[in-house]
Amino acid sequence: MAERVKVIKRINKSKAYKVEENINEIKEQLAERKLAIEKGIDILDALEEAQALDAVHAAIVQRKVITGNLVTELNKEQYEGILSNLGQVLFLLGELDIEETSTFVKRINNGMKVANRANPNKKTSVTDLLGALKDPEINQSVTLLLNFLKGMSRTE
Repeated sequence: MAERVKVIKRINKSKAYKVEENINEIKEQLAERKLAIEKGIDILDALEEAQALDAVHAAIVQRKVITGNLVTELNKEQYEGILSNLGQVLFLLGELDIEETSTFVKRINNGMKVANRANPNKKTSVTDLLGALKDPEINQSVTLLLNFLKGMSRTE
């Protein structure tokens, strides 16, 4: 029969061995994440070129102070309406048909450009208005506005 174990001795690794083991682990992690590390270095270079790295560093160091100031400012009564409506506005934006809205906004912008170039002192008579309806562009715009108003009155 075998002799009974009375004392268990731990194998003590030397400090140099532990350091070497840790360095090997770090090398493996660096090799696995090479692309991410290169991208991180590129980001740091870009921040340094833009002279923003110091500002980012200061913001990180002072984050508690900045957060405290931001919360204090947002707690003011003047921002109460904005903050209470912010969620509803975000949901409203989700309901908008962006393509349709974009087309409509482009037409409004074009109309604003033409209106700003027009003589503000010129008066329009009823006959001028009726004559303008013969212009295909004006007729199309009036028709668009009438259809817009008709569509606004509908509930779907």
